[in-house]
Amino acid sequence: MIDIVGAPDKYANTLPWGADMRGFIVAVCAAILLSGCASMPDQQRNTLIGIGVGAGVGALVGSAVVGGPSAVAVGAVIGGATGGVIGSMIKPEACYILNRRGELWQVPCGYKPAGTQACFYGRGPGALEPVECPQRKRHRGP
Repeated sequence: MIDIVGAPDKYANTLPWGADMRGFIVAVCAAILLSGCASMPDQQRNTLIGIGVGAGVGALVGSAVVGGPSAVAVGAVIGGATGGVIGSMIKPEACYILNRRGELWQVPCGYKPAGTQACFYGRGPGALEPVECPQRKRHRGP
């Protein structure tokens, strides 16, 4: 068999078992993105999902309205920025306490520091509902 130097190898982009390498790379990138998204706090996850969805919708609108690669890129950038801003505005519900000085603090649910006057549950200072405070655990020495 004669090899021609510089000729493309038809097996260059395949894995040992014959699968296409591009599909494997896309699957690995998707797995990394999804696992990273699962380990993020809710606020960052909402922002990242907003950027992804916004970029996809922006690219679709850009290609439908004008066409061409530059319109798709501009639509994706504008949509991603808009989606990221909207995603960052979505706040998960959390637990809040009111201390002796009248300050409102966000705390982990089930945690009650000393001096808590009231406990609340909701999305933020404008949308809180009062709830019963958890009992503080007493630690006894040995």
